[in-house]
Amino acid sequence: MGGILENSIVQLVLVIIGVWAFWKFCTFAKRFSLPGKVKLATYIITGLGVFGMNWLFSSAKQGMGGHVVLTNPKLMAIAIIASLFLVLLFSFALMAETKA
Repeated sequence: MGGILENSIVQLVLVIIGVWAFWKFCTFAKRFSLPGKVKLATYIITGLGVFGMNWLFSSAKQGMGGHVVLTNPKLMAIAIIASLFLVLLFSFALMAETKA
């Protein structure tokens, strides 16, 4: 049978905690101000990161549709951590004020 993470109540609580943590992070990022060129560079890095994440996720999976099989768990973990880092980087640059 499944573990505790397969319980829908636990999943809902984890999603709510994740949204709350992201909201707190964005509130924290609003206190900072970044020069426009730094924000532009961050957006370019995020755009390039989208292509990198696409390659990593497609390299870590095999098959199509609902029967996708994870063939390389280590590569998938790296892809998930890197994509979370890119989300935090992008949201920080987006929420920070722009210096004149």
